[in-house]
Amino acid sequence: MLEAYEQITKLKNTIERFSSFIINTSSEKDMNEILLMTIDSCLELTGSDGATIYLKETIDQEEKLVIRATKNLSVNFEFYLGYSLPISPISLCGYAAVHQKPVVINDTLNLPENHEFRQFKFFDKSLHYVTINTITAPIFDFSNNLLGVLQVINKKAKPNIKLDETNATLFTISYTETDVKLILAISSFVGTLLDRAKAYEKFEVSITNTQKMLANMFDSVKKSISVLNDILISGQQKFIESLQTKKKEKILLLKEGIELFKKQYQLSKITETIISIAYLITRNIDTKMIDILHEVISTEIRLYDIPLKINESEYVIFLHNVDIIKARMIAKRIERKVFEKLKINEMLSTSLKFLWSFYELKPDEEKNIEEVLSYLQKIAKENEGEIT
Repeated sequence: MLEAYEQITKLKNTIERFSSFIINTSSEKDMNEILLMTIDSCLELTGSDGATIYLKETIDQEEKLVIRATKNLSVNFEFYLGYSLPISPISLCGYAAVHQKPVVINDTLNLPENHEFRQFKFFDKSLHYVTINTITAPIFDFSNNLLGVLQVINKKAKPNIKLDETNATLFTISYTETDVKLILAISSFVGTLLDRAKAYEKFEVSITNTQKMLANMFDSVKKSISVLNDILISGQQKFIESLQTKKKEKILLLKEGIELFKKQYQLSKITETIISIAYLITRNIDTKMIDILHEVISTEIRLYDIPLKINESEYVIFLHNVDIIKARMIAKRIERKVFEKLKINEMLSTSLKFLWSFYELKPDEEKNIEEVLSYLQKIAKENEGEIT
């Protein structure tokens, strides 16, 4: 009776976690975030030590499988991000892609020496690791075209154990039929999400092209030439210069950032797009942490978003064509990335705090930006860590 109750409880928890994964990823449009959320859910739902997503891409006119998201709880497999494999049966992933069917192996150590699935041994040898078992499943889009491959390895008997060459056989257990069904369900769902994300990217490109066409139309009008020329040429040049790290920091200084924002805000009035302002105050941050924060902010926003530094502990990010809900998500992503990098670099981060406040600036508003920043600073300080 007790065993049956435990099984029901475990099944209930699995359903709840899987439902949470579906809900969270369904509202996400960013492809990289979808991949990362999928990796985390695969590890949690199957108790695996590692998970990897390969996407089919064309490299030098040849289709290959490229590692675009990965995590291993015992070794740093992220070193292989961007690594590519041929789409051929010499690897488990290649086999699953070529034959478009899943592969489940619960004991790789007993495979014959001449067995065709030997590619994963390359990774094991380089990381001093042992792959004991794996589930490898192809990912398809809505039209059943191959998008990539999802793979999990080494189902662990104890979640907190770190596996290596000496203990992997002792603490690895076989994947169950439920595990296989979960991975197949996740790969199927992720295929639909990636298909949608690609369509969304094409839609954004279409919008960008339309905006360029409108800009060209404005060029024929004298007044628009003077306005757009100043914004699109001078502003664009400043963006390019800000990305050249040898000349200046990626985080702009207050005066320069405000000047660039004002030009972008003029353009937003023409194109009728909103701008969300995220104000960040940090607490208990040292010089090394600041370097990591700058790196994360620079990589987690788009090229045409504007990050600037108020002082050593306060920052503002102007997010073009982003509503306040998406701005909050970006803020949370920046926090998560910072803590992940601090952990990787073995830096203490328990006392580090992020205090955020947000403002959604619409095209028809006439606001003094300095007053808005002063207001946001006050809100962030008053709410000590709570997003308002």
